[in-house]
Amino acid sequence: MPLMCQVCGKRPAKIHYTEVVNHNMVTKDLCLECAEEKGIDVKTAGGSGLGDLVAGVWDSTVEAQAEKIGKVRCPSCGYAYSDFKKMGRFGCPDCYQAFETQILVVLRQLHGSTQHRGKSPIQLGPKAMIRRELLDLKGELNRAVQKEEFERAAAIRDRIKQLESQAGES
Repeated sequence: MPLMCQVCGKRPAKIHYTEVVNHNMVTKDLCLECAEEKGIDVKTAGGSGLGDLVAGVWDSTVEAQAEKIGKVRCPSCGYAYSDFKKMGRFGCPDCYQAFETQILVVLRQLHGSTQHRGKSPIQLGPKAMIRRELLDLKGELNRAVQKEEFERAAAIRDRIKQLESQAGES
């Protein structure tokens, strides 16, 4: 027996609707007609959560990029950008590098940044932040040396020395 609409009680529910009312989450199962009466766009409401959100952001922000980039394919598995859009996942680990440009755009759109910063407890104070920055810079220095970006590596090295002296002072 299908789940019935919690508003009219006459038609099968097709939309699972959640709203916050006075700091309480209220969920209802609605038929298409009652959902439309509530102002819910039933064409897009049938999505399945995070995957659809990511796909929607991906589509809207990267569509113009895809036009510029063309039909980029992963050299290892042959996956195309359109395959990712359809499946919602990559074909292999090398896809992350093949689609790097598109991924960075989506990450900026979803998270506001392309780097995970995490959270540090306030009580750890500035020394912990300096240690964290030193770790990040040392990794960045290794990558710069591997890519033979020696001017950038020298600037990173100088910043590391500066932070190390600050850490010694405090």
